[in-house]
Amino acid sequence: MDLKFFKSTPFIDGVKSIIEPALAIIAWSIVTNIALLSAGLKPIETFWFNILVYGGSAQLSAMPLIAGDYPFWTIWLTALIVNSRFVIYSAAIQPHFKKYSFLQRLCIGSLNTDITFTKFLQKFPTSDNVHGANFELFYYMGMVITHWAIWQLGVLIAIVFGSKIPSSWGIGFAGTLALVALIIPAIKNNTALVSALAAAITCVFTINLPYRLTIICSVIVGVLAAVLMDKKLKAEPNERT
Repeated sequence: MDLKFFKSTPFIDGVKSIIEPALAIIAWSIVTNIALLSAGLKPIETFWFNILVYGGSAQLSAMPLIAGDYPFWTIWLTALIVNSRFVIYSAAIQPHFKKYSFLQRLCIGSLNTDITFTKFLQKFPTSDNVHGANFELFYYMGMVITHWAIWQLGVLIAIVFGSKIPSSWGIGFAGTLALVALIIPAIKNNTALVSALAAAITCVFTINLPYRLTIICSVIVGVLAAVLMDKKLKAEPNERT
């Protein structure tokens, strides 16, 4: 695969699909990195932290431990727990990229995010590649590269203007609303509805768990609810016959 894929139609379509939630991505990036700066990181450290650790939730969870001089194993374990949801994400998109080598799939998975995962499965709900060779990969790369660039833009805004942004603007809440607006259109059937409700209810009851375990619990319950609902819907026609 050469650099000509940047000019391909699926890559450009992938770029366009991330423009819609761009404000949400920038908002979360700004909020995350203002928190990092407030915790004691210098601007240059904040910049490189985002280059080396591309994960807002993991950064927010690990930073208080780093500032508190906790043991390395505690910091690594916390980040691992917070990011364990990406195991589920990777399993969900694996059928779309199973023809690629392990190293290629490792690179593909390393750039995945909550938003790109949601948008990708909206576009390709099944792994039946009817668009031709590499179409899904180019579309995916268009999304994840654009997402990465938008996140880094938020980093720079936080570094340069973070101290001048009043908390009354509610940037974090604006980012949350934008993400909700992104998720709602994805609820197109009963399975998705049950999954979303199960995840939301789990989040409410587990919100006070340490290490942001509420994220993991909500994802697991949401996935299990979707699997059970899907099995139930498939079994109903057989019961009628």
